[in-house]
Amino acid sequence: MHPIKIGGLLTALLLTGCRARSLPELVIPAGESPTTWQKSIDQFVAQDRNAPAAKNGVVFVGSSSIRLWRTLAEDMAPVPVVHRGFGGSKLFDAIYYSHELVSKHDPSVVVVFSGTNDIAGKAPKSARRVRDLFRQFVARLRWHDPQLAICHIAITPTLAREQHIPIVEETNRLIRIDCESDPLLTFVDPSVDLVDANGRPDPQWFLKDKLHLNKRGYAVWTHHIRPVVQQLYERAEK
Repeated sequence: MHPIKIGGLLTALLLTGCRARSLPELVIPAGESPTTWQKSIDQFVAQDRNAPAAKNGVVFVGSSSIRLWRTLAEDMAPVPVVHRGFGGSKLFDAIYYSHELVSKHDPSVVVVFSGTNDIAGKAPKSARRVRDLFRQFVARLRWHDPQLAICHIAITPTLAREQHIPIVEETNRLIRIDCESDPLLTFVDPSVDLVDANGRPDPQWFLKDKLHLNKRGYAVWTHHIRPVVQQLYERAEK
């Protein structure tokens, strides 16, 4: 675990207690199927075994927008990154596999983009439910490291799921409130530059599926996210 720059006997005892306890078991809620992703997780485990990632880096975790960010390491350089996107996943999947995806790497910072697949289809989750899942994800990571810096990338409104944009906007609003009330949480919103003058998702930034970012879209993400990650990483390493 990276050095924690806070003092006090109480904190030391808290961290010792966290390490001594077993990771709390999760009950899989109705409608969730995290074991669908076991093959992807096994591939990450094998990758970690064959080429272990450096500790104290920045883990990027989430769904396909993270997985398809092929220039991530280059875009975040010189900050060391661990790329852990698995396409189609939902927030509970990241919660369920949080140790394998994130905590085992003892990161300095975690960047998460997830929830977009929770707000999809004929029965999208409510904004409050997605916010609550984000809270659960944060709590799960903080079991391992109570002082972990976590950055949430705003869920991107897309034309492919335009009917759900009001839920997306409310979800982002609720998660932003959580982040603004916690000094260890950061909310970054690249979507402000991915919409047109009328506030609708602008196709120029997306692939033909109107869902995933194209190269130019990732450049927008990099413009917003890289300075935040750099600052969080430098702060954590002091």
